[in-house]
Amino acid sequence: MSAAKRFASALAGQWGATLYNAVLSTLLSFALGRFLGPEAFGGYSYILTIASLFAILQDGGFSTLIFRETAHPTQGLEHKIPLMRQALGHAALVTLAGALLVLALPLRDKQAMYLALAYYALFSAGNYVSAELKGHGLFEREALWRMCVRTLTCTGVALALCLPSPGPTAIFAGWLAGQAAALALPQAAHARVLPALRIEPSLYRSCGSFLLISAATTIYFKSDIILLTQLGGDQAAVGQYAAAYRLIEAAVLFCTPLTHLFFRKLRVGLNQPAQFRRSLRIMLAVMCALAVSGTALAMWLGPWIIHMAFGERYAHAQTLCLWLLPSLLFILPNGVLTQALVAVGREGYYARVTIATALANVALNVALIPFLGAEGSALATVCTEAVLTAGLAAGLWLGYLKRT
Repeated sequence: MSAAKRFASALAGQWGATLYNAVLSTLLSFALGRFLGPEAFGGYSYILTIASLFAILQDGGFSTLIFRETAHPTQGLEHKIPLMRQALGHAALVTLAGALLVLALPLRDKQAMYLALAYYALFSAGNYVSAELKGHGLFEREALWRMCVRTLTCTGVALALCLPSPGPTAIFAGWLAGQAAALALPQAAHARVLPALRIEPSLYRSCGSFLLISAATTIYFKSDIILLTQLGGDQAAVGQYAAAYRLIEAAVLFCTPLTHLFFRKLRVGLNQPAQFRRSLRIMLAVMCALAVSGTALAMWLGPWIIHMAFGERYAHAQTLCLWLLPSLLFILPNGVLTQALVAVGREGYYARVTIATALANVALNVALIPFLGAEGSALATVCTEAVLTAGLAAGLWLGYLKRT
């Protein structure tokens, strides 16, 4: 099979899995919004956001490291203990620390938070499985794995919704049960190993930049929900914003597999600068075309989709989505720029730029939410992504393209 056919086959499998997962996730999100109502949905989204922020520590950057090192090992980065075992050991230790932190802090819904932490620990293990499969170029097998995981987790949450008066605790219990069932499948057999409690320091040096990148990225993707809750004081408004943001998440989810395929191609061809430049130009052109056409389509159909999916109570979300959707013009091309920076080994610069834009996003949210409410948070998202695009492009040009 030619390289073009292999790429097309891998992309078809990845997009098929993404479409399947997106449909299930979207339907589940709509069901959660309808069953819980704006206030309870806002409370659930708040716990989910807090737990997802901690999840970046549970992952520790190991999923990116496994992907990169499996695709093309870095000379000098050697480890005596298998990388998978060390990644699982890291996730287990961080999860234990998180559980102790929840126990010590005066938090509400502690039971739901414990379940959310446990779910994200298993979620990290699932990401390690995906990273290893993709690193070996087994994109079709990885697509099947993701479909199985989403099917089982959505089934778990759906069963939780069948309980009388389901709340966040029942929902996270469903997530946890589904993820545990997925890790028992044959595809995850290589991840069912004894976690290593001793992690080699050299790996943390390698993972440090990836961890900072994940932390900063999660902050500027999730801080809006937290700041809206703290500064706005209206749980219903948080639920409206969370509903509108589902359109952004759906678009990013659809394009993420494509960026992963692009990353492996860039990483494998790193020693051929001319080919690297040509591939990067094509990838950016494809992603920019998707960004423009996708944004236009979403702004046309977005309010109708929200109305049909969430119902009459989410009328404000129909307006909010029009404020949020222009961010896609920057988010999607940023996916290619970030993969290129990691492929050429400039993750340190990428981390610094991402931290700076995350701080800018928090500052913009703090400045705009008191005056504009949820619309201010949406405007902060658009501005942050535009600044990030400029920073990433400058770093790639000055740090690699101009020198080769």
